[in-house]
Amino acid sequence: MRPGFRSALSAFARLSPSARAIRAVAFFCCAFLIPALAHAADGKTLLEQGHFRQLYGVAQERLTRNSNDAEALSWMSAIYDAYGDFDRAVEFGRRATEAAPSSSEYHCQLADTLGDRALKLGILGGGIPLARQMRHEVDRSIELDPRNIRALKESMGLYEQSPAIVGGSKTKARETLQRIYQINPADGALAEAALLQMQKRPLPDIESFLRKAVQLNPRLYRALIDLTSILDSDGYRHYAEAEHFARQAIVADPARVGGYIYLASALVHLQHWSDLDAALAEAQRRVPDNAAPLFSAAMAMLESGLDLGRAERYLRQYLAREPEAGAPTHSTAHWKLGLVLEKQGRLADAAKELRAAAPENGNDPAFKRDFKRIAG
Repeated sequence: MRPGFRSALSAFARLSPSARAIRAVAFFCCAFLIPALAHAADGKTLLEQGHFRQLYGVAQERLTRNSNDAEALSWMSAIYDAYGDFDRAVEFGRRATEAAPSSSEYHCQLADTLGDRALKLGILGGGIPLARQMRHEVDRSIELDPRNIRALKESMGLYEQSPAIVGGSKTKARETLQRIYQINPADGALAEAALLQMQKRPLPDIESFLRKAVQLNPRLYRALIDLTSILDSDGYRHYAEAEHFARQAIVADPARVGGYIYLASALVHLQHWSDLDAALAEAQRRVPDNAAPLFSAAMAMLESGLDLGRAERYLRQYLAREPEAGAPTHSTAHWKLGLVLEKQGRLADAAKELRAAAPENGNDPAFKRDFKRIAG
C-alpha cells in the first residue's frame, strides 16, 4: 500500500477474476519475451524501479535453482501484488518469511500484501483478520530492524487508517512519524505528506511537506514524483514547475518511468512539441519496457484538445505493447482512444473502441456515461 497522489496502482486490481487471469497469463508469457535487459540490473534495482516483467524472469531463474530462495520469493510476492493477484502475493510473501524468518524486509513485504488483500476484501468481506495479520508482520519487521523506514511508514499508515478494533490510533501514527523523522528527516517529510493525504488535508498542506522533503534530499525520487503530480494536476496547472521537478526526478533515476510520465504531460500543456518528442524518445531508450509516457501525453492532449491526431497515434502505439504493472490497461487505452476519436468526429470508430473497453470497464460510472453517449 504505497501512497501516491495520482494512484500508481493498476486498474488490474479492479478487474473481474476471469479478466485478471487472462491478463496475468499474458503478462507471464510476455515476461519471457523481454530482452535480456533483466540481466543488466540486479533484482533489487529492478524492484525499486518498477520493472516487474524483467524482475519476473530473474526471480524465476533463481527459484529454478533454489525453490526456497527467500529473496526471489519476496520478489514474486511484490510482482503478484503489483498485478493485483493478492492471494498469490500473500502466498509467496509467507514462503519468503518462512525461508528467512529473521529478515525485516520480507516481513514488511508480507505485511504490504496482507494490507492490499484486506483493502480488497473490506471490513465485511474478511479484511479485519488480515489487518491484524498485517499489524503482526509490521511489528515483527520493526522488531527485527527498528530503522526500517518502509516498515515504519506501513505502521504509521496502519495506525492512521485502521479502526480501533484492529489497533488504529491517531496518536501512535504521529509517534511513528516522529521516529521516521529521527532516522531520516527527508523521509520524515515525505511520510508526513502521506499522512496528510490519508487525512484528506488540502493539497497546499501536502505540497509544503513534499517541497521540504525535496529540499532535504533533492534526489528523493518518491517526493519528486508526488510533488510533480500535484503541480501537474488540474487544481494547480503549474506546468513549468512540474517540468522542472520531472526533469529532476529523471536525473535522480533515469531508469524509472515516473519522471517521464509527468514530463510528457507538462510538455503537452506547455505545447513544447520538440521537447516532447525528445522526452518520449529518451523514455523509450531508458525505459523500453514501459510505454506509460505515451499514454500520459495522449491524456494531456485529450484533456486540452491539443493535437488529437498525435494523441490517437500515441494511444495506438501504447496498445501495441504489453502494459507494465501499475500502467493503464489496454482496456483503459481503448476507452480513452474512443474519446479521442469522438472529439475528431469519428463516431463509428469511437464506438468500436468503447465496445472493446466494455468487458473490463462496464461497472465504471464514467465509462457507462461515455458508452451510452457514443456506443449506446
